[in-house]
Amino acid sequence: MTPGGRVQAAIEILGAVLAPPAGRERTPADAVVAGYTRKRRYIGSKDRRAIIGLVWQALRYRGRAHWASGQESLTGRELAIAALAGAVGRSDAGIAADFHGLGYAPGSLDAAELQLAAAVREAGDPPPWAVANMPDWLAAEAEPVLGAAGPAGWQALAEEAPATLRVNTLKADRDSCLAALREAGVDAAPTVLSPFGIRLLSRANLARLPAMRDGWLESQDEGSQIVAALVAAEPGMQVLDYCAGGGGKALALAAAMANDGRIVATDTDAGRLASLPGRAQRAGATIIECREIEPGAAVEAAAFDRVLVDAPCSGSGAWRRQPEAPWRLDSTRYAELQKAQHDILQAAAAAVAPGGRLVYATCSLFPAENDSIAERFLRENAGFAPIRAGEVWTAIPDAAAPAGAIEGDFARLLPHIGSTDGFFIAIMEKTRP
Repeated sequence: MTPGGRVQAAIEILGAVLAPPAGRERTPADAVVAGYTRKRRYIGSKDRRAIIGLVWQALRYRGRAHWASGQESLTGRELAIAALAGAVGRSDAGIAADFHGLGYAPGSLDAAELQLAAAVREAGDPPPWAVANMPDWLAAEAEPVLGAAGPAGWQALAEEAPATLRVNTLKADRDSCLAALREAGVDAAPTVLSPFGIRLLSRANLARLPAMRDGWLESQDEGSQIVAALVAAEPGMQVLDYCAGGGGKALALAAAMANDGRIVATDTDAGRLASLPGRAQRAGATIIECREIEPGAAVEAAAFDRVLVDAPCSGSGAWRRQPEAPWRLDSTRYAELQKAQHDILQAAAAAVAPGGRLVYATCSLFPAENDSIAERFLRENAGFAPIRAGEVWTAIPDAAAPAGAIEGDFARLLPHIGSTDGFFIAIMEKTRP
């Protein structure tokens, strides 16, 4: 493909992400990219990398482009121009070299588009919402958490998230996995927070790595690994993963329990659970039972030593991986999520055995989905008492909480602190029926 053809392909993908067809409004950007390239087998690997690189660069630049241009909405073409002018730093002549209308290149820039490019280049220091690549009303929601961090807290949300793996201790240890990755030509290093994690320092086709195929490794953010570790599941326990989804944390719990005990992984959507049996078989995790449940179901009353509620949420802690997502969340959906979080936590609490623990977690930055939900639950349920997350963290072998991660009884991971996704964790013990 010519450079202009690559830009045109990126514009088409951006258009499908920004203005998706009816029924595809929630399709993640990476799925849009995959669908586009799958239908065009002629796109080679080098061209694909260039196209995808521009798409993600533009999506992460969207907040700045909105602010600098003063436009509430942008087309795929406009966003590509803004990113090329602002993020890439191209001059008008540099952009015009790919916008000439010849072959498969996009058409020439018009006067309004030249003004857009100039506005982006001449813009001063953007406000936090533009830096973090989210609407201003959501930045206000995050301000209580990120405000004290200064520019670094906001900037981290618009940067590329690291790729991390979890070592499956049912089959291997971290040193063996690092050696296997080096042998496969992959540059990697141990994670800082999780004693089971590996950070990839170079790109790799994970599906082709023997260590992945053999179940030694699982893709999992370092923050997710810490959440699973803070459940403090031990061999012989009965554990409920109440909102299991694809089961990444259930697999981590099985490893922590050394395949001794029982894990019930539930979800209201059987499709989300569909991949877990195969993943468990590959990992050698034999104690996981998958179960589809109705919304609000209590599963088994007072039967579990540990109940993990990784609640559905805004996903704002992982927006670095889905930079289109902040612009799709509206206030109605945001309020619906908070109601669901409260209701799910109440339902899951019925499954906790006396002396057992209820762990509430989200991959959200927003106190309305985190502290407020946990504090309301504790007010409404006198039979539960908070356990200091910092004390539980100290019991994780070879792990220490980073500065700023512990606030009172709760734990909070933020991208600018440990380069993890953003997570909130509250641990509560059932002290009486």
